[in-house]
Amino acid sequence: MKNLFTFAIAAFLSFSVFAQSGTNRSLSPFTEVSVQEGIEAILSKGTKESARIEADGIDIEDVITEVSGGVLKMELEGDNHRNVEVTIYVTYVELEGLRASSAGSIDVKDKIIAKGDFDIRCSSAGDIDANIEADDMDVNVSSAGDVDLIVSVNSLDMSVSSAGDIEIEGTAKYVDANASSSGDIDGYDLSCDEADLRASSGASIKLTVKEKLDGRASSGGSIRYEGNPKYVDADSSSGGSVRRS
Repeated sequence: MKNLFTFAIAAFLSFSVFAQSGTNRSLSPFTEVSVQEGIEAILSKGTKESARIEADGIDIEDVITEVSGGVLKMELEGDNHRNVEVTIYVTYVELEGLRASSAGSIDVKDKIIAKGDFDIRCSSAGDIDANIEADDMDVNVSSAGDVDLIVSVNSLDMSVSSAGDIEIEGTAKYVDANASSSGDIDGYDLSCDEADLRASSGASIKLTVKEKLDGRASSGGSIRYEGNPKYVDADSSSGGSVRRS
């Protein structure tokens, strides 16, 4: 009976460790972060790259944090990831890009001040939330990806498709945006001097423009703008529309 009781306690403790565990890892320097497979990454600025992994329902050793080519890749080993929760607290020094896919999410707690350009990629129900200051920024969202941004940039290039969503606020001198296949850009709180906008196939773009707007909408695409641009070149076809809100 005593041996049975001891075995039961050991089994319980083993299960508890497996069910919820954590570890700290040192990392090589990186400038981009990539997350996928439902992992939640929470980023904070610091003086040395590191990661704190907290996992529930998976062996901590099956949580991969690998730096290759300047990119920190976070993913899970194996195929069966049901009832798994993984949160990785990442400390970065400098960042130039964020990538989220396959329901992975990135939440940046500190404002990112990039030394040059910045690149964002979000797809397959990924999620990114960040405040970024950069020279030029490229944002690509697809397949139900969701991005929530505060920006201060010179030039901003946005592409959204396949029910992707971009919610954005801040300032930009120039915006080039393309929305298609029910993609959505919600940017009334983003103020820009000039914009070149294209919306098609049920997609929607909302933006505030101060000086110059070129807008093209087709196949049920919608472009709505606020502000009083001095120059507006608008063209619509096949149920598309371009107009001031």
